[in-house]
Amino acid sequence: MKKYLLGLAVLLMGTAVMTSCSDDNDGPETYLQVYSTGAYVVNSGNMYSKIESSLTAIDYASSTATQNVFKTANGRTLGNTANDGIVYGNKIYLAVDQSNTIEVIDKKTKQSIKQIKTTELLGNAEGAHPRHIIAGGGNVYFTTYGGYVAAVDTTSFALQKKWQVGNYPEGLVFGNHTLYVANSNYGAGGGNISCINLSNDNVETKNIEGVNNPTGIYYAAGLLYVLDNQYYDASYNAYGENALRAVDFAVGKSQKVADGNYAVCVTPGAITRTQVVRPYFYVLNAPFGGTPSVSALAAGSTQAQTMTLSEMPVSPCGIFADPLNGHIFVLSYRLGDKGNPDYNGNGYVVEYDRAGQKQHEYETGVGSCAMFFDSAYKTAYTE
Repeated sequence: MKKYLLGLAVLLMGTAVMTSCSDDNDGPETYLQVYSTGAYVVNSGNMYSKIESSLTAIDYASSTATQNVFKTANGRTLGNTANDGIVYGNKIYLAVDQSNTIEVIDKKTKQSIKQIKTTELLGNAEGAHPRHIIAGGGNVYFTTYGGYVAAVDTTSFALQKKWQVGNYPEGLVFGNHTLYVANSNYGAGGGNISCINLSNDNVETKNIEGVNNPTGIYYAAGLLYVLDNQYYDASYNAYGENALRAVDFAVGKSQKVADGNYAVCVTPGAITRTQVVRPYFYVLNAPFGGTPSVSALAAGSTQAQTMTLSEMPVSPCGIFADPLNGHIFVLSYRLGDKGNPDYNGNGYVVEYDRAGQKQHEYETGVGSCAMFFDSAYKTAYTE
């Protein structure tokens, strides 16, 4: 009897150590290894110019990007202002803000399996504007600008739980049996962080010193981080700074560790079973009208190191990393005739290796705002 054994392949980035838990020695054992197959780019479109959202698929094997894969497979638009997406199991989940939907599609065919209407699921106010989405334990979890986090079963698509958090929540992350949520307060200042205890459903929302407009949130090496952006008054005057901040939720304080308005956290793969790996961040600082730069920071450190990319995109608007191969991706607008970002035209994304050397450049859609990655298993060796 041939046995297929999954090892520690779920470790992020690189080759994982394989292990067997079988005592049966009646045949060869085939060890499987996870590897990266490609990426997806979420394109929000432009609501004011009536440009619909779209999904771009990048295939690593052919080094090609295919536009509008959702519309091609389904014969209809993805909706208005798609904002985030993930691969979980054999499905893709997309949060479409202005359409108030979570689009569930088959990973292989890209055909729609279910369109979850968040206002019907949670209520007109509570379910308005789904923003960010993560998954775990057979559920997908998403935030809404109605001030809620919802958990939906990935088989029945039924609502499992919902929690009221702060105002205009954005990113969310698992950490130590809890769910942390960045509440932006719509960029008006006064944003905060909610902590959902997944064991008893208790929610604690707390103001954090130094945090005003948190949009991204990360849990790395037992530490909590937020991406805190500038905030604005009614006349659109900007205050504060764009920075990655380490947060001590218990005492309500934070410390700036890097300048930037975009960030991604990745975890390198272990080479041996006993090796300790430490997550790290890539932080993109792309000030409007200024010179963009990228820095790298190990979780737990307060000293970010400048990272040189072999070619910086002309108008960067996001940074992401493949959790398996470690490649870095920077989204960008193209420039219009007057040298300003073209918000109505297709953008592009540049792929770099871990050292920051350019590997590929791919066309994307209008308003590229998020990326997520796909993987598969292959035979590592048989013994």
